[in-house]
Amino acid sequence: MVFVIALAFAYFVSLCQSLRLRVWAFNLCAIFSICLHSELLFREFCNNRITPNLYDLHYNYYFNKPFLDKMFRTNEYVSNYKTNCQGYRIDELSNPYDSIKTCDWLFIGDSFTQGAQVNYADLYSTQLYREFPDKVILNAGISGAGLYDELNYFKDKGKLLKPKYVFLQIGVFNDFFNIKERRSTYQDYLIAYSDLYRYFAYNVFSTDSLPLGRWTEPFFPSRQENTDYNILYKEVSPTKQADITAFKTCIKQWKIEVEKNGGKLFLLLLPSKEQVSTKLLMEVMHKYNISLSELDMDAPNKLFASTAESLNLDYLDLTEVFRESSSFPFFYQDEHLNVCGHNLIAKAMKEKLQGFYSDIKITGTSNHHERYPSLYQRDSILLYQSMDSDGGYMITSASLKDGQKSVIVKSYEELIHPVYSKDRRYLAYTEGSQESSETDVILYDVIVGTSIKANQDNTYGAIPAFNHHCNLLAFPSWNKNKQDVANIVLYDIRKRAVIKRIHSEQECWRPIFALDDQSILYIQKDKHFIVRQYDISTSTTSTILAMPFDIWDITLSPSGTYLVFAGNKDGNWDLFSFSFKSRKVEQLTNTLGDEWDPAFGPTDNDLWFAGRFGFNDGVFYKQVDL
Repeated sequence: MVFVIALAFAYFVSLCQSLRLRVWAFNLCAIFSICLHSELLFREFCNNRITPNLYDLHYNYYFNKPFLDKMFRTNEYVSNYKTNCQGYRIDELSNPYDSIKTCDWLFIGDSFTQGAQVNYADLYSTQLYREFPDKVILNAGISGAGLYDELNYFKDKGKLLKPKYVFLQIGVFNDFFNIKERRSTYQDYLIAYSDLYRYFAYNVFSTDSLPLGRWTEPFFPSRQENTDYNILYKEVSPTKQADITAFKTCIKQWKIEVEKNGGKLFLLLLPSKEQVSTKLLMEVMHKYNISLSELDMDAPNKLFASTAESLNLDYLDLTEVFRESSSFPFFYQDEHLNVCGHNLIAKAMKEKLQGFYSDIKITGTSNHHERYPSLYQRDSILLYQSMDSDGGYMITSASLKDGQKSVIVKSYEELIHPVYSKDRRYLAYTEGSQESSETDVILYDVIVGTSIKANQDNTYGAIPAFNHHCNLLAFPSWNKNKQDVANIVLYDIRKRAVIKRIHSEQECWRPIFALDDQSILYIQKDKHFIVRQYDISTSTTSTILAMPFDIWDITLSPSGTYLVFAGNKDGNWDLFSFSFKSRKVEQLTNTLGDEWDPAFGPTDNDLWFAGRFGFNDGVFYKQVDL
């Protein structure tokens, strides 16, 4: 592209008759050539000095760059920082191509919200998900962003997520001065696209000085700077007064935009280090020659509260929470929150948001892509598939009594759909590549310690299910040439052979045995996926349930009275129950996330399932009243 532009420019100059214009054109081209070749040489020979660009420029704001996968390391912390295709922060195991289209709660703020200094699991927004697991919670923190930058992000991208609640985090550190709308300048574009300019900007041109060896905003070395910009400094200049007015105006605009989008605005206030630590306050007072009588350490809190109350907004001031903490919530040199700080916010938010608790409980503590739960050993052991932090696939069991976990099988090939036989003699699971539909059903003999492939050599298989007598295994199977659709087959465990195939012209999946083992229920492709029943003795099939949307992941209640399934009714997967007696269907969950893989506990009221809510997932429990 640059080459084409250069050729076009040279052509038009060659047509020009003015010698002066030609000389100017030559000089400009020479300067451009020097800059371009300097950039290329810097990238080639000084690659280790390149400061990574973490942001994408928009006209009146910037946002986190997509597909980042960085490790940040300082003398105070080490953290992993990964973003998805939209620029939102995700955990190490998440697929960066997964995107979020809608969310329940949207957290917006600067680097204190972004939390690049801690791992994804330690972010207060992630911790809140563990308390409110049925909510899609999204962290849209932007390092260095001001209130208007964040507002412009919301007007452009954030509103498309249709959040029910928008949590705007405001910091005493730097959100009470220089409150104005910005536009991208040529310097912003140079920093965004030139590695060489970015190096000079951060290492040579930078005028940042740290007299105390740390960032001390909102405190500044000079009296005039404190008068103009320090909200904690009593003396007020026209500049500071303009910022106070701009703060009120901006929050009002936030309220208008959020409510216009159908949401509700909630304000969070983070104190500065000096409001929390008397020692650090004394440091800046001594270094910058400020007396205590010149300060009003509650000024931002009063402005924050009065603004929120005048606009009838919910708010939470975290100053006292931080002051009462036995552990300091910030790093010392770095200005940001440490893990303790994120823990404190999560705890305070949990108490503030008690009205949002639901009856859905999460069983794990972090995202390990846990799915396909089932209960065994007098319903005290939970079996499920998961992933390890190194990318390995695992079949895991966990005690519901003490939380003790053990890995039964681990592989760097996909291990999915684990299920025990009722007597726990056998473990069956799917192994292989789901994406290419090249998977095998593996039958593991727990007593003997040997494994065999249950599907025939010229076929693939998946999603096995045992009968209650522990002598048969049912699973979908299809030819390796993939010309035939998946049909349900019956495998005799003692004979080690497929003994029957339930023929269908349409693809069939997710078999389960009836409680008497006389029939098999499964889903079959129709206009939508429907539930069919196959009578083993008569080899006849019948339709059990059809809905105006896809049915998946069927399971029977312990009494055999109900069928619970995942249904894609509103563009996402929710759980439903079907009564064989009344023929009625009831919706059990209704969230923005996906709930699937249901499995009952000891009674018809105990339901376990897997779920995904935004970038967070896990195995969940819900008490149901069928």
